Amino acid sequence: MSAQAGPYDARRAAAYWSGERHDLGDELASVLSLGEPPAVNRAYDAWETGLVLRTLGEGSGRLGLDIGAGVGRVAIRLAPQLGRVACVDLAPGMLERLRVNAARAGVTNADPLRSRSDSLPFATASFDAAVCLGLLEHLPRPVQSATLAEIARVLRPGGLFWLVLNNPESLLLADTADNPYRDGLQRESGYYCSVVSEPALLEEAAGFFRIENLGSNLVYSLQRHAARLLPDAARRDPRLAPFFAHAAEWDLALRPIGTLARAAADHHLYGLVRR
Repeated sequence: MSAQAGPYDARRAAAYWSGERHDLGDELASVLSLGEPPAVNRAYDAWETGLVLRTLGEGSGRLGLDIGAGVGRVAIRLAPQLGRVACVDLAPGMLERLRVNAARAGVTNADPLRSRSDSLPFATASFDAAVCLGLLEHLPRPVQSATLAEIARVLRPGGLFWLVLNNPESLLLADTADNPYRDGLQRESGYYCSVVSEPALLEEAAGFFRIENLGSNLVYSLQRHAARLLPDAARRDPRLAPFFAHAAEWDLALRPIGTLARAAADHHLYGLVRR
């Protein structure tokens, strides 16, 4: 998967996220990590979506927005607590899977829409809540900033926003063997990945939002990186699945922040309130 010099090409990125990732029939792998065992992706999803749901609260009349909605793994579970959810993604293949998954789940208030994240087709102050989970690391820095500004624009004052950022201080995430393509270069396939500049993004966000660190996936991260020392067949042994599930449960219960989380967690989840 060689890199191609030149500016970021959103059309190639959309084609990549619409393509072969879906051929395996694993919905979580198509939006999370193709290289990790299913139990690892399930644990990550349990932590991330679980923490959003725990802090969402009730509000059946609210309008929600999922930026980078993918196959609907988050939006479909948010939908019962909201009036409607606009599900934005640039990749047609993702939106096709989202429609299928929503219909299978009996969700009728999730509205798939193809759009760039940095140019949203919504009026100012249209939404009460928004999520952006796992997207920014796949966008170059200027598009990250523009996406953040657009989410702030379409949220009403007091609107809630959940944002996941990977942790640039993590000693474990810095291991290039974990993902050798997390280098800020777009591959010929269209794939782009980087470690976000978390301090810079949070500084930008502070101009629009009040920010709270809701917790990290520290226990999950320690478990995931430890398992990477095993042979691939051992990593995929079903007997390891409960360890990953319990790791997600610990992260939800403890919501780790502080020095150890900064040193070893893969991600932090932030709760933001529009000023």
